[in-house]
Amino acid sequence: MKSEDKPDRYDLLDDESIRYIFKNRKTQFLFQLPAFLLLVIVVFAGFFGIQNSNKSLTTISIWVIWWSLLLISLAFAGRVWCFMCPFGAIGDWVQRQTFYKKANDTFSLNRKWPVKFRNLSLAAVFFLVITLADFQFNLVNSPLFTSYFIVALLGMVVIVSILFERRSFCRYVCPITGLIGLYSMFAPFELRAKEKETCKTCKEKYCISGNENGYACPVFEYPGTMEKNTHCVLCTECVKTCHRNNISFNLRSFAGDFLNLTKTRMDESLFILMLLGVTIFQTLIMIRPWAVFTRDLMIYTGTSYDTVRFVLFITSAVIPILIYSIVIAVSKLFNRKTSFKDIFTGYAYSIIPLGLLMHLSHNLRHLLEEGTGIIPVLSDPFGFGWNIFGTSGYMPAPLLGSNNILLIQWLLMLIGLGFSISIGKNISRRIFRGNDSAYFPVLVFVLIIFVFNLWILGQPIMHKH
Repeated sequence: MKSEDKPDRYDLLDDESIRYIFKNRKTQFLFQLPAFLLLVIVVFAGFFGIQNSNKSLTTISIWVIWWSLLLISLAFAGRVWCFMCPFGAIGDWVQRQTFYKKANDTFSLNRKWPVKFRNLSLAAVFFLVITLADFQFNLVNSPLFTSYFIVALLGMVVIVSILFERRSFCRYVCPITGLIGLYSMFAPFELRAKEKETCKTCKEKYCISGNENGYACPVFEYPGTMEKNTHCVLCTECVKTCHRNNISFNLRSFAGDFLNLTKTRMDESLFILMLLGVTIFQTLIMIRPWAVFTRDLMIYTGTSYDTVRFVLFITSAVIPILIYSIVIAVSKLFNRKTSFKDIFTGYAYSIIPLGLLMHLSHNLRHLLEEGTGIIPVLSDPFGFGWNIFGTSGYMPAPLLGSNNILLIQWLLMLIGLGFSISIGKNISRRIFRGNDSAYFPVLVFVLIIFVFNLWILGQPIMHKH
């Protein structure tokens, strides 16, 4: 039902059936188990199956299907992937030594995560390293290297879970936690405290200490002060532990987190800009004009392709931050009373919708053009000559033609632009007291990014496989 204090929210937990599902300790495990089993099959296919990326279950399922669906899920359901993530599940199972029952003791040293790294710095470095590793070892086209990467990541999750408390890996290390967290702010769902005053008067605060019904929040969130989706992994432990039934799971409008945002962070703002640059770069290297540009650059500088690509990659991650800093310096001329840091971090969040829809637009083409390649692979997942569903020799056509896909991409970009501009104006009204002139330089920055990406999307693109 709708709350009187929040008429634009609809609490799904008011339904007894949904509330029962959220409170049941088996629910999350029933989603994690099939995800884990599928991951095992994918890894097996990478190690022992066919090494042709066009016919490999590993490369198609991870880099085409899963990655594209992940971005779609972030836009429509937030961090729902974290709810079923097999990597997080492995960490929980090792720590708790149980699949879903409440355990009193944990198999962990339970050390506190270092204070200086309680931000997105390690996650950002990890994200960049993996992206570079993709370029160096061609992960998306190598079933074997993809499986090695998955196993290494699982090993890292286990080690961090044994050394540190709760889901420290998910909160501070996971290479996509920043991407997932920031993009999920756009989703039309939120898990929040119903009444913050109830949280203030609650002495037990089982949501952050745990009780016999559930664990303390694994990612160190406190519902009483939480105002955005950035870190909540939707594990629903707080729903289980709250003895006052003061947790809601709300259906709301898209981009709801930006309407009343008061807590901005520099590490998140820098990650937003870095992600924007990397996303543009990953799209650029897949268009045909890029090959001509890099060839000419190699001839002019006398350097190798790997060197040119490395320099351009690092540059792409840094340039948006530098340009945006200049833009904010100009904005400050129109708003001298507000600090540079507040303007920088405040307006950075307005870029998220455009970045998300830009990222989604790029991967949607891969999904619609290459995703059908999973049909013959499912009949022969390991390349052993099987024909389980009778489709191993099937030559699937793209789901949509290039022109139709391009129209959808442009539409998504327009939607992202509309949300970004609306949020930017809202930030001006709320944080900068209606000083729209301070937003104008940022608006120009956003429009340039928008137009440039329209041009990129219109170029002939090369498939991942």
